Amino acid sequence: MDNRMGVGVGVSVMLLLLLALLCAGAAADLGYRANAVHPDYPGQCYLEELKQPIPKYQSYKPINSAGHCNSFYCRPDFVLEIGYCGRHNLMPTKNCKIGSDMRLIFPQCCPKLICQEPESNDI
Repeated sequence: MDNRMGVGVGVSVMLLLLLALLCAGAAADLGYRANAVHPDYPGQCYLEELKQPIPKYQSYKPINSAGHCNSFYCRPDFVLEIGYCGRHNLMPTKNCKIGSDMRLIFPQCCPKLICQEPESNDI
């Protein structure tokens, strides 16, 4: 049996796993905000711009909040983990536009291509 074939398969599998991880990472970005302690409730995090308390170990995903398609998670050390929509390279076309539905929670509210069927002259 030829050992070179086994090495090639192993490398291929590793490359596929790496590609899968890169694609998964492109779906969303993660940021952090330290020392996000609620001023009136010291046992909770506080999302100041939305005036939203968030208990430790819990998440908050705003709906219908202009400019906030995010997920906020309060860690036990009062650091907010903030999930953002991943970068995209979407390009509008004649039948497609880039849109977000802020009535949906994160990540469904992230920008996506919204396409319409081209009009047809079929009878």
